[in-house]
Amino acid sequence: MKIKVGIIKSKIETDNPDLLSALIDLYSFKVPGHEYTASYRNKHWDGKKRFISQAGVFRTGLLESILKDLAKVKAYPLITWENPPIFPPSIQEIDNFTYYDYQYELIRQGLEKGRGIIKSPTGSGKTLIMAGLIKTLIGRKMAVLFNAKQLLTQTYDFLTETCGLDNIGLCFGEGYIYGDVMLCTVQSIEKILETHLDEAEVLMVDECHEFANGKTTLPAIQAFPKASYRFGFTATPPRDKIPLNNLEGAFGPVREIVKTTDLIEEGALTKPIIQLIDRTYSASGLDEEMPYTDIYDEYIVNNKLRNDTIREIVDDIKRKNKRSRILVLTKSLDHGRALEDLLGGDCEFLQGCDSIGERYNAISRFRGCRGSSVLIGTKILQTGINIEEITHFINARGMKSEIATIQALGRALRRHDSKDVVYIYDFLDKEKYLRTHSTARKRHYKREGHEVKIL
Repeated sequence: MKIKVGIIKSKIETDNPDLLSALIDLYSFKVPGHEYTASYRNKHWDGKKRFISQAGVFRTGLLESILKDLAKVKAYPLITWENPPIFPPSIQEIDNFTYYDYQYELIRQGLEKGRGIIKSPTGSGKTLIMAGLIKTLIGRKMAVLFNAKQLLTQTYDFLTETCGLDNIGLCFGEGYIYGDVMLCTVQSIEKILETHLDEAEVLMVDECHEFANGKTTLPAIQAFPKASYRFGFTATPPRDKIPLNNLEGAFGPVREIVKTTDLIEEGALTKPIIQLIDRTYSASGLDEEMPYTDIYDEYIVNNKLRNDTIREIVDDIKRKNKRSRILVLTKSLDHGRALEDLLGGDCEFLQGCDSIGERYNAISRFRGCRGSSVLIGTKILQTGINIEEITHFINARGMKSEIATIQALGRALRRHDSKDVVYIYDFLDKEKYLRTHSTARKRHYKREGHEVKIL
């Protein structure tokens, strides 16, 4: 057996068709909702996505996993490289920073293997790890992709102003600065195609879990044919097989050194006190045919009892803590506006339509308020926002996604002198669909190693 390894794709060559067939089956997974498609009902498709083709072709990032699986049956293929691995360069320090041991090790593993999904908990210095890789690999053209311009601009400021790195460019809808190291939103990727698509030797993708399934994002991370160094960064790689294999195919396996609970024990993150409010069941007349969106609107967005409970929590926090910083996350704009009207006072609602300047100004007012302050936001505050002062976080959204739940929790765990712990509030909703979602969030918190209290 031989495996010819390329930068983007590799190929298995074997005279043992049964072994290849077994590998194909091992890397084939049922697509969620396949049973509702016409091609499945008409028996033109078996409902599976295959990550190894009948010809033995697969995304190169899966090589490490495939080799491990082959070793289990004592199969050790001959590997030939289209681009032979090079000796990893020496890790470069960033001025005014000292890498933690886990940061250094993640940088070292990335350089040694040349690729991988770097799993680093929120607040653990993920951007410093990225900066260390960039500085070490400087001199090569690089493309660094983001799914949100706010993440891009924060990273640009950190790399240029805090780390003092040169030749850093940026590209998003409202601006363009050329650099050999090009920070670009995936929405504006067409602007760097001529300069970086065929020439970049390094591809990095921030919050790569958001690129796992999109019609634009997934092809983007599978491109850049000369990028032998390929790194994804996330605190929450997906658990589902298809999005996980999409990411691993593009970047390589997940590389994890430290967990959130480790950083809490070491004092690098703030300990969360997670409290789930055991809410009274309020849907006795619920129509069994009522769709999820209507249930969500009636029993979360417009639910007076639930929203009044949020107001009571905020009022209680303000009475007990005169300098509290309270973050409230909602799923919909309507819910955010309703809570803004209900909470009043020192309360701001950030929306996706707000400009970068408006967002920074609102966050600055939230941080600098002399008394207590409340910031309400939707998904724009779920990832990438660095507000260490948050003392209380209310998850008003519901939802069942593990990634969304843990990413949102991470907003509140950053260390700050104003807090020893951070208080988290969530709901045990009881209505159809919502009960399952609440149970899932409780499971996600516990899986991360956090204690959960029921109020």
